[in-house]
Amino acid sequence: MKKAIKVYGKEAPGARMTKSAAVLLASLLSVPTFVVLTVLDLLVL
Repeated sequence: MKKAIKVYGKEAPGARMTKSAAVLLASLLSVPTFVVLTVLDLLVL
């Protein structure tokens, strides 16, 4: 579990991933995977 951070004596909530960050992360992972798999497919077949 994440440790709570105190700001001006009050506990601040932990960072949460936004929808745009989730889309960006998914895109960054899926595009190189697609390229690698396409190149492997072209080399093998």
